Amino acid sequence: MASNYTRSSDRRDTNPYAAGEPCNVRASLFPHGSKLGLVFGISITAIILVIGIFVVAFSVSAVNMGGRASAAVNGAKEFLSAAKDGDSQKLMASANKVSDSAKDLQDELNQPLWEFASRLPFVGQDVDDVRTLSIILTDFSDNALKPMAGSGNIMALGELIKDNSINAKALPGILRAIDEALPALDRAAGAVKSMPKANIGPIRSAMDNITETIVAADEAVNRMRPLFTYLPGLLGADGEPKHYLVLAQNTAEIHAIGGFVGALGVMTVDNGKMKIDDFSPLTQLLGHQGHSAGATEEEIRAFGERCDTHLGDFNIIPDFSRVGQLYFNTWNLYQELEVDGVIGVDPVFLQYLLGAVGGIETKDGVVLDGNNTAAILLNQCLFWWEPSKCDEFYSEVAKKTLSKLLGDLENLDGTKLIEAISKAADEERLLVWVRDEMTESALKESKIAGTLSHDPTKPVLGTYVSDSSVSKCSFFLSINTELGESKLNEDGSRSYNARITVTNNCDASKYEQAPQYMLVAIPGRSMFDLVEEIRIMAPEGGKIEDFTVSRENNRSQPPEATPFEATYQGLQVFGLDTRIDSLERVVITCTVITSPEAEEDLKVRKTPTMPEDIAYWNKKIDLESVKKK
Repeated sequence: MASNYTRSSDRRDTNPYAAGEPCNVRASLFPHGSKLGLVFGISITAIILVIGIFVVAFSVSAVNMGGRASAAVNGAKEFLSAAKDGDSQKLMASANKVSDSAKDLQDELNQPLWEFASRLPFVGQDVDDVRTLSIILTDFSDNALKPMAGSGNIMALGELIKDNSINAKALPGILRAIDEALPALDRAAGAVKSMPKANIGPIRSAMDNITETIVAADEAVNRMRPLFTYLPGLLGADGEPKHYLVLAQNTAEIHAIGGFVGALGVMTVDNGKMKIDDFSPLTQLLGHQGHSAGATEEEIRAFGERCDTHLGDFNIIPDFSRVGQLYFNTWNLYQELEVDGVIGVDPVFLQYLLGAVGGIETKDGVVLDGNNTAAILLNQCLFWWEPSKCDEFYSEVAKKTLSKLLGDLENLDGTKLIEAISKAADEERLLVWVRDEMTESALKESKIAGTLSHDPTKPVLGTYVSDSSVSKCSFFLSINTELGESKLNEDGSRSYNARITVTNNCDASKYEQAPQYMLVAIPGRSMFDLVEEIRIMAPEGGKIEDFTVSRENNRSQPPEATPFEATYQGLQVFGLDTRIDSLERVVITCTVITSPEAEEDLKVRKTPTMPEDIAYWNKKIDLESVKKK
């Protein structure tokens, strides 16, 4: 019977994979003489050309769009400049510029190119976001800038700084202008914060610029808004000069909410005119330690006796409203001049401030600016001079920095100054307490009072560290907290696994010639073996469980530290006093449980240690070029 299958030898001419002799068949996609190949090649070339034209046109249009978005931001900046200059015509013109830029954005987006792009993956979302942005800018112009230009209230901004003083009479008009703008500003900030990161480079750059500008302005206005009513009183414009005790906090000896207070100065504000006296050593102004400053028994149990009797250590309590009260109490024991409040500043704040107002030069020829101030004050000067000279140097820098700010108010870049102050306030490097209860309440609402959170709907885990090493090594200290995903509990509370790492970043091998003043001076301990008082504080209405301690990269075997439990202001506190040697890490793990009333994710409040991006153990600061006699 004949087979239904063809032998492989009979299929060699049609099957290139058949066994036997190699096949010499020449296959072609297009038959000889056919024009299909030419047509295909031309079509591919045309498609590539069209895509290329689209990409070029799209890129040019995206750049134009970014330019129009930036023009809107510039229009808003010109609006403030016109208000400061008292130019009513330029004021309305700049408001219209923002509106016109938003309209130009909308016109650009209505082009067929963008209509097509909106249907594409990857870029479609960007197109939608820019459309939203144009609506936001139109809303802000029509419902904030134009009404302010029409009412003229914003023109009071031009009268705010007068004769190098803050003119309290201009504040009511500015307050009315802010109230006119705030609803639209809040809407704009909320909208831009919810937008995802753009994919297209020029659009991303423009969107980031606008988002940062709007959000920063909104946060600054909302931060200061509760204080406006009380500013005339704070500025001594009610007929009574105000005196504020300024604490120079040295975070080379870190404390829970600042650093060891080695020097004090008094700032006087009389009808908006500010001046600051020379800083003086703590013991010169407040006598000798040993008396009680008025700390409560609960504070002493949680933080130790030195929060009550050691003059430079009251701020191991992580609540500046209490720290200010304790310094106020002690000042009144020794000085006749009655102060109205207490202000805390640290070297990082001074660096932020110099970045805004410009550098200074000390009597020794050291030039400090917005890049090197903290590193020099907290570490480098210790290699230059004896302890008393370093303390004198810090006092001089604090005085000159604040004097430069107060002495040239009319020529300051207001935007840079607001950014510096807002950043310092966010990091709790600028802290204010006043004895007037209503004003203090406004300070707390403005989040520059450095107080603990007692809102169960907004849970906060406190992570604080205070040095007791008798050294200047906290420059190298860092504290970092990692939170795991939250778990919903049956009662509505949420649980978080927390890992808190306190690190001594000093590599002792690099500091064999370190000055004695900088080092730990306690027999039996290595030179950089820090002693830290760690306090972990539960959120309001919540608690901490499963508190455990371990060590990583330990070079020595310090005595075991036993955690203890206490309470402060109704909050659960876990304490641990422990040694941390060079490059060693102490790791705390625990479970943090929020209140059932919590509406937001758990946040972390921490001691303001040296930022790693400006600490030169992490990023080298050029100190060789620093001028020094």
